[in-house]
Amino acid sequence: MVVTLDRIFRQDGENIQQQRFRQLLTNLRDANPIIDDWELLMMRIPINLNVATNEEFDNAIHLFSTNDNVHNHNKRMLYSLRHPVARSVATKVGSVNAIEDCSDDELDLELLISNNSRVMLTSNLWTKAGLVNGALGYIRKIVYKPGSAPPEPPTYVMAEFDNYFGIPFDDHHPNTIPITTIQRGRTLQLPLRLAWALTIHKSQGLTLSKATIDIGPRERTGLTFVAVSRVKSIEGLRIMPQFTYDHYKKMKNGKQLSKRKAEENRLKFLEDNLM
Repeated sequence: MVVTLDRIFRQDGENIQQQRFRQLLTNLRDANPIIDDWELLMMRIPINLNVATNEEFDNAIHLFSTNDNVHNHNKRMLYSLRHPVARSVATKVGSVNAIEDCSDDELDLELLISNNSRVMLTSNLWTKAGLVNGALGYIRKIVYKPGSAPPEPPTYVMAEFDNYFGIPFDDHHPNTIPITTIQRGRTLQLPLRLAWALTIHKSQGLTLSKATIDIGPRERTGLTFVAVSRVKSIEGLRIMPQFTYDHYKKMKNGKQLSKRKAEENRLKFLEDNLM
């Protein structure tokens, strides 16, 4: 049996603007660039937004196409806080014959953090309470055991998560809970990552209320679609920098596009003939 999921939940709503946004996303997914869609997206560049709207995006996540841009933006934002920065270097535990590091990208070998730094959880710690891979929050306190100091990982950090709905650790700060180091393979580290910026690739699966996106100097198959579709509505999107319509049209040249469409047509044929 073949089952096709064709309902859009993230951008639900029946007003004209939402319908228009969903159609734009469908065109993006199908690599069908039309100038009306590009013009709609260009209404979300900074020069076309008022001062108040631009300010709303100052603390929103930035999505970039490259790791270098992500690293530079996160580092710039971290130092702008003007708080002491703790360097947490992952430690190795267990014998050399133990299972080596997992390749699931849950733990960074080096992590720079400070009070009030924006972070993302990189492991599913308590799914029912919202402590899932991709959960966003802020570090409020960094705690070391006596005699310990950077670059050792902290004993724990107090982190305030946007969408934590478990048992309150502190009644006065119900969304703030301790996050300890975890072990994956032989690696011991905090399951956190700076998150003022993420790569578009790493943002897959996230739903963001607001995001500033930079699709990069060249179009890759599906990259623009993934970035734009992270938000629930066009109002949650800011595009920076601006890109040309010629750049936008290059999505039609994606190497994997024809393979993907051929596979979708094959599955559609099976679905129609197996019903």
